[in-house]
Amino acid sequence: MPETSEKPLNPNPLPTPSSKLRVTLRLETLASGTIAASVMEFPDCRIEAATREEAIAQVQAAFLEQITHVEIIPWDVPLVSGRSGNYLNGSEPPRESPWRKFAGMFQDDSDFAEIATTLRAERNVEDDTEVDPLVYSLENRGV
Repeated sequence: MPETSEKPLNPNPLPTPSSKLRVTLRLETLASGTIAASVMEFPDCRIEAATREEAIAQVQAAFLEQITHVEIIPWDVPLVSGRSGNYLNGSEPPRESPWRKFAGMFQDDSDFAEIATTLRAERNVEDDTEVDPLVYSLENRGV
């Protein structure tokens, strides 16, 4: 039987001291008082525990167990060239915004410039003299 020199898919399955994977743990206090913990980047890695510390320890252990059975490999997605450029599946490029045709439409309009100046000045006023304080009073609302 001839020997084959088949190369393993993942020649370095365990992390080396110089390589680390940073993930984010999400902790949520449930209505029952228990703590749900999950790994944000791997949503199927989720546990519930009685305390925060237990939840962190258990989700870390579950994640480490889960990734021992997982191989992560990079993949360069080939882009399809076509008449519309390099878009996946030959799709059309993004269309121009329908609002773009309105850009600059009031550029030389002196009436609009006056209105815009007045609006800016009103927005920059630091007082509330135009607002009736009774609007914000809970006493006058019967609350």
